[in-house]
Order: sequence, then structure tokens, then C-alpha cells
Amino acid sequence: MGRKFRKKQEYRVRYGINLVLGIVCFFLVSCFSRETGSGNDKRTYRIGSNSNVKATQVIVADEKGFFHDAGLSVDVTMETTALHLLDELYAGTYDFVCVPSFLVARDYLAGKSFRILAVMNRNQSRYVLMNPDHVENPADFAGKSIGINPDGAAEFVLTRFLVLHGVNPATVAIRYHAEETLPEMLASGDVSAILTWPPYVQEARILMDGNILVTNAQMGVDIYWLLVTREQISRNQGPDVIRLLRALDVADAMIFEKPEEAKNLVSDRLSVSRELVDEEWESFSFILELPQSLLVVMEQQGSWIALRDKREFNTAGLFSTINYHHLEAIFPEQVSIIR
Repeated sequence: MGRKFRKKQEYRVRYGINLVLGIVCFFLVSCFSRETGSGNDKRTYRIGSNSNVKATQVIVADEKGFFHDAGLSVDVTMETTALHLLDELYAGTYDFVCVPSFLVARDYLAGKSFRILAVMNRNQSRYVLMNPDHVENPADFAGKSIGINPDGAAEFVLTRFLVLHGVNPATVAIRYHAEETLPEMLASGDVSAILTWPPYVQEARILMDGNILVTNAQMGVDIYWLLVTREQISRNQGPDVIRLLRALDVADAMIFEKPEEAKNLVSDRLSVSRELVDEEWESFSFILELPQSLLVVMEQQGSWIALRDKREFNTAGLFSTINYHHLEAIFPEQVSIIR
């Protein structure tokens, strides 16, 4: 009787130990799977972008199921502006964001940690709109007032535009206002010109009954829209980063081969008219790449920000913010950055 009791006790002890070990192992495996994205349950990656044509590749990949086909679970959020997307990336709200290089250069100067994975697209979509009753030529802007958005690259683009037209920026009165108010400021005569982009170009045309002069503000220099992530994801989630890049490349192919379908997808997703999409579309080049020109532009942008804010700017460190290995592994011909 005593022997049977001891055996039963030993069995209970061994069973209890095995149960505890099993629970611990399950916990460790589940934690590892969540961190690495391995295991049966896919990690869901969160992508943040702003709601305009610059998000075309993300929209197409999401709407056509290219992320899913690549083996990814993705949640895409479209925000009104790209201004706060990097802050939300650092805070963990997003795992990947699509942002202009100017904001990336700004955050590099601020000592933020991030990794650039690719250029998503380039564009020439910023315009100077002039009231012909005030000014007929950009060379005559001295003593005039120009309305711009205070955030982002608008002032950087305007400064270069003025200098190339022989105008000292110090002689121009810059008025800072939210972009949605700029067309009304121009139409009311509060300013002689504004620097803006679609859909506000079309809005200004309507308000001014077509009595408006329009010229491209970028004068041949592209604005780069970048795919950016946290350093930890870039380092630890390589296979999933490559899956993401492949999905976006498939979207690029569709944009090139079926532009009308792609435009319709963007129009429907953003709830804007096809006319507005068409207006901006022609100024874009959609291709995943990492060109040397990206570093050149970011050096120019960073130098301008440093001069404005009276800060030091270490141009040599810019290269370290770019992780070219993932894109190079699958599309080496699209990586021309000197390394």
C-alpha cells in the first residue's frame, strides 16, 4: 500500500514538473515567434503613409493583395499629412512609414535613429502659383509676399526657386499658413503668390476663375519619397523586409503596365476624383531604388536646415542611415548608391 502511494506521489511530481516545463517552453516559443515573425501566426506589420498620390505603391499593393501574396500580414493607415509619421514610427505606432527625404534629413540632424530601405518614388509636384494682378514673373518677387506651408520642405524649395530666379530671399515676405488655406489667400489678394501642390493647385484655379500663372517650383530637382523603418526591424526582420520590397515592386510593375487601373485604385482609396489623380500623376516616377542622387539631395536639405537652425551637420553620417542590403539582395541593378 505504501509503495503504491509513493509511486502515485512520484507520478504527480513528475507530471507537475513536466506541466510547468511545458508552459514555460510554450511561453518562450510564443515570445520568440512574436519577436522574429516566425511561427504559425504571422506578425502584422503596420505601414503609415499620407493620403495622396505619393502612397500609390502602398495602395496598389494593399488593394491587389500583393502584400498577402508575398507572405505578409500588413495593416495600412493613411494619414492626412506625413509630418508626424516618423514620430509615430519611433513610438512604435508604425513599423514602416513613407515620408519625404526632407523630414528624414531633419530627423537625422535631430539625432533620431532610423533606416532608409528604399526610394519609393520621385516627384516634381510642387508649384508656384502667381496672381497676375500682382506679379507676372518670378524675377519680380522682391517686395512681394508668398504664402507657404510652414512645415516640410516648402521653404527649402522656395529659397532655391528664388535664388535661381535672381531674387534675394530676404527681400520676399514669407507668410506661413496651413496648405488648405493657401488657395483662398491667393484668391483674396492677401499674398501675391503661393507655393503648393495638388489638389490645392486645382482649387486655386477654380477660386481664381483660371486667372492664374503656374510654374514648377522644383526646377528639375526631384523630391524623394522614402520607405523608412526602425533600425531594429531593419536588422532583425530581413526576410520580411525583402517580402515587403518584393510586394512593392510588383505594385510598380502594375503601375507601369496598367496605369489606368492603378489610378482608379488610388482614386477610390483616397476618395478623390480621377481628375485630381491625373493632375499629379504625370509628375511622378514610381520605382524602388537607392540612387546616389538621394544622398546628394539629403545633403543639400540637411545643410539648409542646419544653416537655418544654426546647427552642426555631419554629412558623412548620412550614409549610415541607409540599409541598402535588402534591396540589393533582390534588385541589385536598382541600387546605384556608392558604397
